[in-house]
Order: sequence, then C-alpha cells, then structure tokens
Amino acid sequence: MLKEPNPRYHPLQVILHWLVVILIFATFLLGKTMSGLPNDSGKILSLGLHMALGFTTLLVMVVRLIARSRLPRPTPVTAGNAFFDWIGQAVHYALYALVILMAVSGMSLSLQSGLIPIIFGGSGASLPADFYAFQARMLHGVIAPALLVLVVVHVGAALYHQFILKDNLLSRMGYGKPLKESG
Repeated sequence: MLKEPNPRYHPLQVILHWLVVILIFATFLLGKTMSGLPNDSGKILSLGLHMALGFTTLLVMVVRLIARSRLPRPTPVTAGNAFFDWIGQAVHYALYALVILMAVSGMSLSLQSGLIPIIFGGSGASLPADFYAFQARMLHGVIAPALLVLVVVHVGAALYHQFILKDNLLSRMGYGKPLKESG
C-alpha cells in the first residue's frame, strides 16, 4: 500500500518560514523607522539592531534553503492555470533571492561605510553623514521596495488560494494533524 503524501510542510520548514516572516517584518519596520533619523549617536542602537536582524535573517534563509533541499515537500499546489503556477514558483525563488541580496547589500554597506567598528566595536567614530554616498545603499534602497512588492504578491496569492479557490493552502504552513490530499 502506497503512503499518501502529507500536504503539509515539515515542522522545521514551518518554523523557518514564520521566523523569516517575523525577521523580515521587524527588519523592514526598523529600517524604515530609522531612515528618517539623523546620522548621529542616537541612531547607533537602531542601526546595530537592524544589522543584527538582517544578518540573522540571512542565516535563517540559508538554513531554510538547506532544509528545503533535504526535507520532503508537499505536492505542488496549482491555481488551475499554468501561467499563474509559473508565476507562483518564480515569486518564491525571487523572494529567496531578494532576501539574500538585501542582507548582502546591507553587509556591503556596513563594510563600505565602516559601520562595524562604530556599531559593534565602540570606536567612537561618527556615523557617515549620508549613507546614500555608498553604492551598496542605493542597491539596498532598490531591493527593499521590490521585496515588499513580492511579499504583498505572495500574501495576496496565499489569500486567493485560501478564500477564492478554497484549497486550504494556508494549512500547509501550519501545524496539526496531517490533512488528506485534496483532489
């Protein structure tokens, strides 16, 4: 007798997914909040927290990619349209890429602007007058809204599946008893 595939993701993948959601939200919110602050000593704590959250997000994404490649995945979901299915897959890969690029551009910015010794080394040096003087800041600033758009598309698609197609998609990233395969 063949065992039916479990339509849920592995619990580790669920944990990593929701952890990334929280980290991205917190890092984005903090970045947006502090972007309007003057570059003085009052911004150092916020920058340090933003950098730590960004680096943690990168680490979790790497672990998530490794887990994704080694753990079983549920049967792919379809929207009933080959083009939408392709878009869904492309959005998932783009989310991975942009989250990683966002973290890498942030690390590049911290290196270009000398932030590491200022934020974490207690050097006492002043923050750069303008972070936009650095190329990595430009890239960081372009990736952020692109990532936000993809997150909105991802959430919108999940809600479309859940409430319009009524395929119970959200249960795949949750806990509980294994569900029977629909179809």
